[in-house]
Amino acid sequence: MVAYLWLVWYDAATKLSPKHWTLAVTYEAHDRAYATVYEVSSDNAGQYQSRVVRRVHLTSNHPSGAYGGRILLGEINDNVLRSLEAYSDTAAELVNSQNRKCGQNRSNCHDWALIIVRSLEDAMLLPQGSLARLDKCPRVG
Repeated sequence: MVAYLWLVWYDAATKLSPKHWTLAVTYEAHDRAYATVYEVSSDNAGQYQSRVVRRVHLTSNHPSGAYGGRILLGEINDNVLRSLEAYSDTAAELVNSQNRKCGQNRSNCHDWALIIVRSLEDAMLLPQGSLARLDKCPRVG
């Protein structure tokens, strides 16, 4: 069965704050489709933890802010779907490692999403150009 992988972003608290990015998987390509959402969030110590939230509408608001928009990254197959949680965990570890080296909160959910999409595109599991589309998505405000 084919699924759709989306980048979804949410409005920031201020115009200078970063938008929150998540990756969402749906089996339908419309606004009210139910999604499984993959994301990272930072704890009180500044460590990012990945989490999965199931059965939310693709265009629902998020605790971090109102729904801001989305972009379709491509279709994924069941093998990618089964490994997406592992990709998310690994990307969170890489973000935390980078923050330990370069300073807390230097890397965030944007870097986490870029790592995952780059990995999937490099493995030819997402169409070429997915990373370029993601890179044009709004990051601030």
